Amino acid sequence: MAETSLSRAPVRTVSWRPKPSSAVGLCLIAPLVLLVILFLVLPLLRFAFLSVDNINVAGALSRTAQAMKNHPAGPVPDDAVFAAFGQDLARDPEGVAKLAARLNFFEGGMNSLVRKTTAQLGKIEPNRVGFITFDKRWGEPKTWRAISLATHSVIPEYYLNALDMRTSDPSSAFSIEAKPEGQRIYLRLWSRTIFVALFVVSVCTLVGYPIAYYLSKARGAVFTCAMGLVLLPFWTPLLARIASWQVLLESNGVINSILVGSGLVDAASRPQLLNNLFATVLVMSYVLLPYAVLPTYAVMNRVQPSLFSAALTLGASPLRAFFSVYLPQTLPGVLAGGILIFVLSFGFYLTPELVGGPSGSLIGNLIAYNFSQSLNWGLAGALSTMLLLVIAAAALLLRAVRPKPARKA
Repeated sequence: MAETSLSRAPVRTVSWRPKPSSAVGLCLIAPLVLLVILFLVLPLLRFAFLSVDNINVAGALSRTAQAMKNHPAGPVPDDAVFAAFGQDLARDPEGVAKLAARLNFFEGGMNSLVRKTTAQLGKIEPNRVGFITFDKRWGEPKTWRAISLATHSVIPEYYLNALDMRTSDPSSAFSIEAKPEGQRIYLRLWSRTIFVALFVVSVCTLVGYPIAYYLSKARGAVFTCAMGLVLLPFWTPLLARIASWQVLLESNGVINSILVGSGLVDAASRPQLLNNLFATVLVMSYVLLPYAVLPTYAVMNRVQPSLFSAALTLGASPLRAFFSVYLPQTLPGVLAGGILIFVLSFGFYLTPELVGGPSGSLIGNLIAYNFSQSLNWGLAGALSTMLLLVIAAAALLLRAVRPKPARKA
């Protein structure tokens, strides 16, 4: 009997799997860490440095800064400061262009004023009267406000400018004022970018949710065809997709031709569908729609159909069962897709550039302009840093509002 019971006892097999050592694991992720450091962390640190850096310009005005410190005066300084400023201009004629460009950022018109003064510096008396006689703008407080700002090695002016503000008194640590009405463009652009991002998220969610629901219920060839249509944009270059929308939306494009041919609109009053905010939102929604469908579909595919049927059996109406049972279970996919679309749309550049026109441009277009055309890398760095902060805040918000998984008893 003992022998029989032993033969019937279950035999346990022990599977041995070698665990990779920590050194091997570090070697495997080392290339990824290196790529993140080289192409993400270091550029971000560079942007943050450029957004406050003024060391070279401050060094070019070292004598002026020392004279302002030794001879504090009113809005317009005394002769000693004018003489020191003239010495700084004469010391490095080749660096005057960079100095003039930086001063022009602080106050419009400084570029031409500094260049003209440097060219005629030998004919100007190195004192207050001589400079003002040469050009009366040297006697204006706003001119010396700009010069005083440029004497600091670290400046917050790029961040203030990105919010349509500026430093009113450079000698005070917390002296901030709004820029003149005609110079306020950034807050309007920030508001437009946020509005477009939220609107695109709403459109993609409203359109993508039913599509994801249909995919979760489809089977066989129907599912294959529907999923292929959803994934088709991923297989098409972005530039080709945007170009196809240009063909559709232009004045003599497909849509306007259909409207005119059907008699809905007159040929002379064709609607302007391209190079505006409408085109930006429409094309961005089309490009980003799959990012709303796929995460939602992945969550819907794991929802138990019996839960919805049970709610109907217990007397709930289909609408109440949807909002009470089905929607809460699919909400993680909706939130994941929404935050992904918000992050991508907030930094969009190519789509607004090609179909948006001036009224449909976003903050990404302004960053590209400052990097490539105006070469104002300080302002571009400040705008990029603020853009990343907004995206990080959106990611933290998603983490805070996403449903928590139920704990197992």
